[in-house]
Amino acid sequence: MYNWRNLTDEQREEVLRQRKGKKLPWHSPPHRDFEGPKSFLITAACYEHENVIGKHPDRIAEFEHLLLATCEQLCLMVFAWCILPNHYHILLRTDKD
Repeated sequence: MYNWRNLTDEQREEVLRQRKGKKLPWHSPPHRDFEGPKSFLITAACYEHENVIGKHPDRIAEFEHLLLATCEQLCLMVFAWCILPNHYHILLRTDKD
């Protein structure tokens, strides 16, 4: 799944050269500047996709509470979210930069 660590220095340089040549981001989606409220799909995964969030149901519930409480403070609206044992997705709208 994550080949970067298994690549040699030369292979890494070639991957970066190809991405730069195609005007692709080196390691992440492009970030665009917009005026006014913005919608984002945020996805995050636990390191090496270990089941950190979902070690037990109480931990998932606690994470859900903290995630939504944070969004309540920072976001205009949360459209949807999905929390899994090793990663999460959240679709939101914010006017924060």
